[in-house]
Amino acid sequence: MKFATSLVRQAKEYFDGAPTGVKHMGVNSEKSNLQEGWVIANHILVSFHVAFISSVLAIPETAASKEAVLRFIFVSPETIISAIFTYLVFHSAIALHEMGHFLEAARIRALNESIQDAVEARLHAPPSTRWLYLLGLFIRIPYGRADGIKREGLNYYPDAPFNLAVAAAGPRASLKVARVALPLALILLSIGLTQDLILALNLGRLLLGLGLVTCLDFLLADPGKYREFQRREKRASEASETLPDATGWAARSAAAKTRIIERSMQEATHPRLGTVRAPWQFRNCGMGGRHTEKEYPESNISMQEAMFLILGAVDSQEAQEMTVRLQNRLKEILEKAEGCRVMGIGLEGGLAPYVDRGEYELPELRLWAMMKQTIEECGFRPGIDVAIALDPALSELEIAYREEFDMPDSIGMYLFWRDHSKKVMDRDAILAIYQKAIFDYDIPILSIEDGFSEDDNEGWRNLLEKLGDRVLVVGDDLVTTNDRSIEMAASQGLINSVLVKANQIGSLYETLLAVLVTLGKGLNLIISHRSKSPNDDMEAHIALATNALGLKAGGGANTERLVKYQAVTTQMERILEKHVLEPELPGFAMVEHLRAREEPTNAGIPTVGVDMQLALPGADPEHRVRLLFHGATPLGTSSGTGEAVHLVDAVFERAEYLEVVDAHQNLLKEVEPGVFAFDTRVTMSAIESTGDKALLELFKRSERYSGKGCLNAVDHVHEFAAPLFEQKNVADWSLFDIDRSLLNLELSTAKRRGK
Repeated sequence: MKFATSLVRQAKEYFDGAPTGVKHMGVNSEKSNLQEGWVIANHILVSFHVAFISSVLAIPETAASKEAVLRFIFVSPETIISAIFTYLVFHSAIALHEMGHFLEAARIRALNESIQDAVEARLHAPPSTRWLYLLGLFIRIPYGRADGIKREGLNYYPDAPFNLAVAAAGPRASLKVARVALPLALILLSIGLTQDLILALNLGRLLLGLGLVTCLDFLLADPGKYREFQRREKRASEASETLPDATGWAARSAAAKTRIIERSMQEATHPRLGTVRAPWQFRNCGMGGRHTEKEYPESNISMQEAMFLILGAVDSQEAQEMTVRLQNRLKEILEKAEGCRVMGIGLEGGLAPYVDRGEYELPELRLWAMMKQTIEECGFRPGIDVAIALDPALSELEIAYREEFDMPDSIGMYLFWRDHSKKVMDRDAILAIYQKAIFDYDIPILSIEDGFSEDDNEGWRNLLEKLGDRVLVVGDDLVTTNDRSIEMAASQGLINSVLVKANQIGSLYETLLAVLVTLGKGLNLIISHRSKSPNDDMEAHIALATNALGLKAGGGANTERLVKYQAVTTQMERILEKHVLEPELPGFAMVEHLRAREEPTNAGIPTVGVDMQLALPGADPEHRVRLLFHGATPLGTSSGTGEAVHLVDAVFERAEYLEVVDAHQNLLKEVEPGVFAFDTRVTMSAIESTGDKALLELFKRSERYSGKGCLNAVDHVHEFAAPLFEQKNVADWSLFDIDRSLLNLELSTAKRRGK
């Protein structure tokens, strides 16, 4: 009775003073695990009642009166046996339920990183060591002393973020115990009663209590999680089973490539421009490389992007729904797979995963296989409704190899620097991975962007020769939206497709030159965003204006990505519904004002945004119609050597701060001819001690956003660009005139600075 009293007192203490909103696996409001006190109270009561009520079965024949029966149950050796049964049932039910959660979290590497490796080592130890470890867990869990399983009051939960597979594992473990314990209990109780065997009778009583409480666990603890998980997996399985046999991607890939080149997702007729094509959507749902390195350093994916290429949608809205479904299912697959987990959402709105390679050569290869599984389990046909596009960004892997082995001139050697093994591959091994994915694993890869570094021409040539008839071989870092680089790559047989980024070259006219050369060389055109982006839909309009084959603008999350795809939707609707207005352009549009500012991006660092106010003609200057236009440039994480420079405040030119630079050479370092930065050892106190206010202001500016602010660039707009356009009638200027003026301004500024 003492133990039962202790349990009741513990429950009372919990209800009187313990917190009721305890987090379980990262979620406050979920009724998850053995979380709610009333569940534990039921455990205590059911364990107690089953133990003491079942003692009736052991009443001796000599107990002929009610008083004798009560004395047997509550003040005899049987009382001790019932109390022990109460404790064993209560302890075992909690321990087994929590071990279900814990072992599933350990299997899929979802435990807290501080304990995951140690737990994994123990679970893979020799059998005797492993069983001793599990026995220790079983004993310690209800007391809150097991590493990896937390207890707060009477709440128990694994040290892991919320994961449906883990949440369902506890009830599943309880259900398995109940299914074994209850039938055995009935058998043993029958034997004990008919054969008068007290041992069988008591074992039956113990198993009856355990079976009933674990059944209670299954029904009340983690309510609905087991069934939700089962329904989710059943839907996915049924969806994949109803698909026709779509194996043999290698044999179908060439026809699929031809199909996306010859047609588009949606077409409409513009009253003046003719046919407008909605581009195929390259949706970045699996992210790695430099795009997740700072935000999620635990991720082990070195290749930068794995995208779903949406082919079965009739318009952009359906493509968005398909993307969300695919990305959600990929997350579910990753969360329940052994050794895998989702770290979070990356810069471009896709998942940032950790993927244990398992039987695969690379974690990336396993991720691609999971993406194929995702396509099938969403009920889509691989390569027909949805294909896979890759952007390995191999230049970054080549740079990693050069830095790791101090070989700055190395070409064609690549280091998977984010995986624990830091695997090294040469160009032939990389090509073999692409081929193995297509031919051996039947993964529907239809596009490979930056499949080799920008210096590895031989790798590019081999890729185009071996797979160019089956996939889009897309140049990005190789060509950096430069018409001359595109022409070179085309003439040397390195690519069959080009990725165009307007800010990569620096002006719209140069961007259109790159587009024209791409089309003139018979190459496929894909318009792309950058990894760090403001809420600007420029890329969508360029894709529609150029009838691009594809638009690459991010995954299924992050608003700054979705506004780009939504712009395609709204523009196509306008054309299809004949709501396109073609007013005559005014012959006069004066730029009244140009205003620049820092503008936030999804990465938390700023870019430059500009407002331009135009005044249209009118009799009364005070009441003219005025229009306000806004634009902002995106930023890139990975970049090619030929890209336009993004001006940040960490560096500044001597020509602009002549007196400051010349007076304080000891506090600065020259990073390139005429360009300076503060020495990293310089402190604020050292700057303040000079008494130079201009130097102090420059230092404060260089410290903002860890040196990645762009107030210098904002100043450039106000100082140089604004006077060029303000009070001018831009209606007389073509895009060529505008961009040529800007480029001449850049040239004259460079000359003035002695460049």
